[in-house]
Amino acid sequence: MSLEPNTLPVWRLPLTEPMREVKQKPTSLYDSDGFRLRAACVCVRSEAEEEVLLITRRNGPGWVIPGGKIEPEELIDPALSAVREAREEAGVVGTLGRYLGTFENVERGHRTQVYVLYVKELEADWAESGRDRKWFSVREAQEQLRINRPIHSMYLDSLKRSQH
Repeated sequence: MSLEPNTLPVWRLPLTEPMREVKQKPTSLYDSDGFRLRAACVCVRSEAEEEVLLITRRNGPGWVIPGGKIEPEELIDPALSAVREAREEAGVVGTLGRYLGTFENVERGHRTQVYVLYVKELEADWAESGRDRKWFSVREAQEQLRINRPIHSMYLDSLKRSQH
Protein backbone atom coordinates (compact mmCIF):
# COMPACT_ATOMS: atom_id res chain seq x y z
CA MET A 1 0.00 0.00 0.00
CA SER A 2 1.34 3.39 -0.97
CA LEU A 3 0.78 6.67 0.84
CA GLU A 4 0.35 9.09 -2.02
CA PRO A 5 -0.03 12.69 -0.80
CA ASN A 6 -3.60 13.99 -0.64
CA THR A 7 -5.12 10.67 -1.72
CA LEU A 8 -5.14 8.33 1.26
CA PRO A 9 -7.58 8.82 4.11
CA VAL A 10 -5.48 8.71 7.20
CA TRP A 11 -4.82 5.35 8.69
CA ARG A 12 -8.26 4.32 9.76
CA LEU A 13 -7.66 1.66 12.37
CA PRO A 14 -9.93 -1.37 12.19
CA LEU A 15 -11.53 -0.38 15.48
CA THR A 16 -15.16 0.03 16.30
CA GLU A 17 -14.27 2.23 19.27
CA PRO A 18 -11.91 5.26 19.42
CA MET A 19 -8.38 4.71 20.68
CA ARG A 20 -8.41 5.12 24.46
CA GLU A 21 -5.13 3.66 25.63
CA VAL A 22 -1.59 4.60 24.83
CA LYS A 23 0.32 1.42 24.14
CA GLN A 24 3.78 0.94 25.55
CA LYS A 25 6.43 2.48 23.35
CA PRO A 26 9.18 0.22 22.05
CA THR A 27 12.81 0.98 22.48
CA SER A 28 13.79 3.89 20.28
CA LEU A 29 15.12 3.25 16.80
CA TYR A 30 18.32 5.04 15.73
CA ASP A 31 19.78 6.02 12.39
CA SER A 32 23.39 5.36 11.34
CA ASP A 33 24.47 8.69 12.92
CA GLY A 34 23.00 7.74 16.31
CA PHE A 35 19.90 9.98 16.13
CA ARG A 36 16.57 8.66 17.43
CA LEU A 37 14.00 8.38 14.65
CA ARG A 38 10.73 10.32 15.03
CA ALA A 39 7.81 11.42 12.86
CA ALA A 40 5.26 14.22 13.21
CA CYS A 41 2.27 15.79 11.47
CA VAL A 42 1.54 19.47 11.06
CA CYS A 43 -2.25 19.20 11.38
CA VAL A 44 -4.06 21.84 9.32
CA ARG A 45 -7.77 22.62 9.32
CA SER A 46 -8.11 22.92 5.53
CA GLU A 47 -6.15 22.90 2.31
CA ALA A 48 -5.79 26.67 2.70
CA GLU A 49 -3.28 25.78 5.46
CA GLU A 50 -4.11 28.91 7.47
CA GLU A 51 -4.77 27.20 10.82
CA VAL A 52 -2.67 24.63 12.68
CA LEU A 53 -3.75 22.35 15.52
CA LEU A 54 -1.40 22.35 18.51
CA ILE A 55 -1.56 20.19 21.61
CA THR A 56 -0.33 20.77 25.12
CA ARG A 57 2.90 19.13 26.17
CA ARG A 58 2.63 15.94 28.15
CA ASN A 59 5.13 17.15 30.77
CA GLY A 60 4.94 20.85 31.46
CA PRO A 61 3.23 23.91 30.05
CA GLY A 62 3.16 25.02 26.44
CA TRP A 63 2.08 23.90 22.99
CA VAL A 64 3.65 21.42 20.56
CA ILE A 65 3.03 19.67 17.25
CA PRO A 66 2.01 16.01 17.65
CA GLY A 67 4.78 13.53 16.94
CA GLY A 68 6.79 10.70 18.41
CA LYS A 69 8.89 7.60 17.93
CA ILE A 70 8.89 5.55 14.76
CA GLU A 71 8.00 1.97 15.63
CA PRO A 72 9.89 -0.93 14.02
CA GLU A 73 7.00 -2.00 11.77
CA GLU A 74 6.66 1.61 10.53
CA LEU A 75 10.31 2.06 9.60
CA ILE A 76 9.66 1.34 5.93
CA ASP A 77 7.11 4.21 5.81
CA PRO A 78 7.53 6.84 8.57
CA ALA A 79 4.34 8.60 7.41
CA LEU A 80 2.49 5.79 9.22
CA SER A 81 4.18 6.82 12.47
CA ALA A 82 3.34 10.47 11.90
CA VAL A 83 -0.34 9.69 11.32
CA ARG A 84 -0.50 7.30 14.29
CA GLU A 85 1.09 9.85 16.61
CA ALA A 86 -1.32 12.58 15.44
CA ARG A 87 -4.26 10.31 16.21
CA GLU A 88 -2.90 9.15 19.59
CA GLU A 89 -1.81 12.58 20.81
CA ALA A 90 -4.39 14.91 19.19
CA GLY A 91 -7.30 12.67 18.23
CA VAL A 92 -7.18 13.72 14.59
CA VAL A 93 -8.23 11.78 11.52
CA GLY A 94 -7.64 13.18 8.06
CA THR A 95 -5.80 12.99 4.78
CA LEU A 96 -2.04 12.75 4.54
CA GLY A 97 -0.48 15.66 2.69
CA ARG A 98 3.05 16.42 1.56
CA TYR A 99 6.36 15.68 3.20
CA LEU A 100 7.85 18.82 4.79
CA GLY A 101 11.33 17.50 5.50
CA THR A 102 13.53 15.93 8.14
CA PHE A 103 14.40 18.14 11.08
CA GLU A 104 17.43 17.45 13.24
CA ASN A 105 17.48 18.33 16.92
CA VAL A 106 21.08 17.89 18.07
CA GLU A 107 20.31 18.86 21.69
CA ARG A 108 17.68 16.14 22.06
CA GLY A 109 19.45 13.67 19.74
CA HIS A 110 16.67 13.01 17.26
CA ARG A 111 15.65 13.48 13.64
CA THR A 112 11.97 13.97 12.86
CA GLN A 113 10.30 13.36 9.51
CA VAL A 114 7.42 15.80 9.20
CA TYR A 115 4.28 15.64 7.05
CA VAL A 116 1.15 17.74 6.54
CA LEU A 117 -2.14 16.24 7.71
CA TYR A 118 -5.43 17.73 6.47
CA VAL A 119 -7.79 17.22 9.43
CA LYS A 120 -11.21 15.85 8.54
CA GLU A 121 -12.33 14.83 12.03
CA LEU A 122 -11.47 15.55 15.65
CA GLU A 123 -12.28 12.55 17.81
CA ALA A 124 -14.15 13.34 21.03
CA ASP A 125 -12.27 10.61 22.90
CA TRP A 126 -8.70 9.69 22.01
CA ALA A 127 -5.67 7.93 23.49
CA GLU A 128 -4.16 11.03 25.11
CA SER A 129 -7.37 12.98 25.65
CA GLY A 130 -5.92 14.49 28.82
CA ARG A 131 -4.11 16.92 26.55
CA ASP A 132 -5.70 20.14 25.36
CA ARG A 133 -5.78 20.90 21.65
CA LYS A 134 -6.42 24.23 19.99
CA TRP A 135 -6.46 25.78 16.52
CA PHE A 136 -4.02 28.65 15.94
CA SER A 137 -3.27 30.76 12.90
CA VAL A 138 0.13 29.78 11.48
CA ARG A 139 1.61 33.03 12.85
CA GLU A 140 0.16 32.47 16.35
CA ALA A 141 1.28 28.83 16.31
CA GLN A 142 4.82 29.87 15.49
CA GLU A 143 4.80 32.34 18.36
CA GLN A 144 3.65 29.61 20.76
CA LEU A 145 6.15 27.06 19.45
CA ARG A 146 9.12 29.42 19.70
CA ILE A 147 8.56 29.44 23.48
CA ASN A 148 8.80 25.67 24.14
CA ARG A 149 9.83 23.90 20.94
CA PRO A 150 11.62 26.23 18.53
CA ILE A 151 12.34 23.37 16.13
CA HIS A 152 8.56 22.84 15.77
CA SER A 153 8.36 26.44 14.60
CA MET A 154 10.74 25.44 11.81
CA TYR A 155 8.18 22.85 10.65
CA LEU A 156 5.81 25.76 10.02
CA ASP A 157 8.52 27.67 8.13
CA SER A 158 8.70 24.66 5.81
CA LEU A 159 4.90 24.56 5.56
CA LYS A 160 4.82 28.20 4.44
CA ARG A 161 7.72 27.81 1.99
CA SER A 162 6.14 24.78 0.34
CA GLN A 163 2.63 26.18 -0.12
CA HIS A 164 1.42 26.30 -3.70
